[in-house]
Amino acid sequence: MAQTVDVSFVPALQDTIVNRFAEDPEMVRSRVRVRQITGKTDKWERLGGVELTQVTTRHAATPHTPMTHSARLAILSDFAGSELLDQLDQVKMMIDPKNDYTRNLVQAWRRRIARSIVAAIDGNATSVDNNDARTSVALPASQSIANGGTGFTMAKWRQGNRILDNAGVPRQDRTLFCSAFAIEDLLADSQVTSKDYSDLAAIMNGTIAQGARFMGASVIMISDAIPDATAVLTGGTIDPILPKTGNIRSCYLFHHDAVGLSLAKDVTAEVDRRADLMNSWQVLVQGSLGAVRILDEGCVEVDLDESV
Repeated sequence: MAQTVDVSFVPALQDTIVNRFAEDPEMVRSRVRVRQITGKTDKWERLGGVELTQVTTRHAATPHTPMTHSARLAILSDFAGSELLDQLDQVKMMIDPKNDYTRNLVQAWRRRIARSIVAAIDGNATSVDNNDARTSVALPASQSIANGGTGFTMAKWRQGNRILDNAGVPRQDRTLFCSAFAIEDLLADSQVTSKDYSDLAAIMNGTIAQGARFMGASVIMISDAIPDATAVLTGGTIDPILPKTGNIRSCYLFHHDAVGLSLAKDVTAEVDRRADLMNSWQVLVQGSLGAVRILDEGCVEVDLDESV
């Protein structure tokens, strides 16, 4: 064969795009209270409980047991993203990436929802009074479990359940947001993998399945693959969904009714021509949302040391 045959070699033509790995927390939204609203803020009303008064005499005055009304405020923010496809570029491609662009942007919206929910659990909630005066309310220290120089342990999970149980939080509709490191720690615990404690599904699948119930909570693992694979490969992410400071990661055990997600505009994806940009295709995704921690007693922060 001629030594110069390589000049006739041609590159293979491809008609597909392989998206890089990125976190797509599609189940997160269903784990909190969601409602559609019109407005720039959304007031989530709260009602305190009462104790009944003992009646000791006949024909006594009707006891009045005042109830306490309060409210937490979700402040909405707008988000959008787009990508352009120039016609002069498109004619040089075997692929039509508009669907992939749309899918990528919708995944970014899901991540934005997850970020908003986690920030609402972790950060200061906004309380409003009858005069609409606002006050910042931090998650009480009693609702936080320190890392203690250990990873995610069953002892921490039991402690989190005890905190919720002691506050009267229902066992039904609890969720645990945790990291991949937390799952790794749990899979090293015989209480998770031993048939004496479970049906061995965790060890057979190599994980606790997304949304599966364990220890009374639906488990949702949220990864660090944001914004794309390069963030993980280069040693971490700039801004992971689950907060991490140094080696200390925060995970969250909470009840469905303790967190509210307000949507003024749910995600929409539009693909249109842009006459002002050489008639290029534009893929546009936009939405408006806000989240708030409604009930402090329904949320527990569980910290772990991911270096151990």
